[in-house]
Amino acid sequence: MFKKSLIALSLLVLPLTASANWSAGAGYADLSLEKLSLGAIYGAVAYEFIEEGSKFSLIPELRLGAGISDDKSHSIKVEVERFTALSVRGQYNYDNGFYVYVMPSYANLDLKASFRGASVSDDEWEFGFGAGVGKKLNEKVSVEASFERYDTDTDTDVITVGFKYAF
Repeated sequence: MFKKSLIALSLLVLPLTASANWSAGAGYADLSLEKLSLGAIYGAVAYEFIEEGSKFSLIPELRLGAGISDDKSHSIKVEVERFTALSVRGQYNYDNGFYVYVMPSYANLDLKASFRGASVSDDEWEFGFGAGVGKKLNEKVSVEASFERYDTDTDTDVITVGFKYAF
């Protein structure tokens, strides 16, 4: 029974790995909330589901990031400890290498606020929605930019620029 299950699982997974639709990337995210502007770098991994002959694709993506710039408000230093986002893109690919996409996201922003040696951390998972554009430089490398807004009390905006490498 175990051998039959392993063979069946291999046959199901083989098309996913053989189609070479995986990509990895990195980028910079500018996070704006209230009067603060914070920066983070992130890494991303994604898989593109595309039907043969179609210009439309679905791309689930995971982004993990860490803060690289902080900001102050009334002597309180605020910094990004961690940024995590799960999204699913609906992407339209043009023949000239450009593409546009929309994506609902579910993200977590872990912030740390410090004042006179004391610090407090806060993190929440929030739903958001975004849109972006990209350009394939060749079959493997692309660059892109996006804007996202998250459903928080502070209306968090995220602007990202990054690159992707397909393998």
